[in-house]
Amino acid sequence: MSEVFNDRQSRFLAKPRIGRLATVGSDGTPHLVPVWYRFDDGVFLVLTERGSQKHRNIERDPRVAFCIDDERPPYHTVLVRGRVTVHDAPGREWREQLAIHYLGDEAGRRYIAENMHPNDVMLRIEPERVNGW
Repeated sequence: MSEVFNDRQSRFLAKPRIGRLATVGSDGTPHLVPVWYRFDDGVFLVLTERGSQKHRNIERDPRVAFCIDDERPPYHTVLVRGRVTVHDAPGREWREQLAIHYLGDEAGRRYIAENMHPNDVMLRIEPERVNGW
């Protein structure tokens, strides 16, 4: 487990929550999108289609902000600033596990069967600064 996050934050981040990923557009404005993520050993892993707006933004400027919050009281939040590296997308098994994490076994497998994109890339978000709770 990462030393950047305390145990409470790590447990919070391991649950299936929607992250909000902010990248820097070509004109300097933020581009904010909801994403599924996997929290693994202190980093966040996100899939996106190669050539998507967030992918193009990250290739130009790897700085991001990432927010994970609980929409129910008491509204816990983890805010991350960091940098992203782009990698080849993992195989079907990894993708299925991500979808199952969010949708459950049957729906997760069905989702991947219908939505697996061969042109995806993996974004690896390396936290540099963490706030919130």
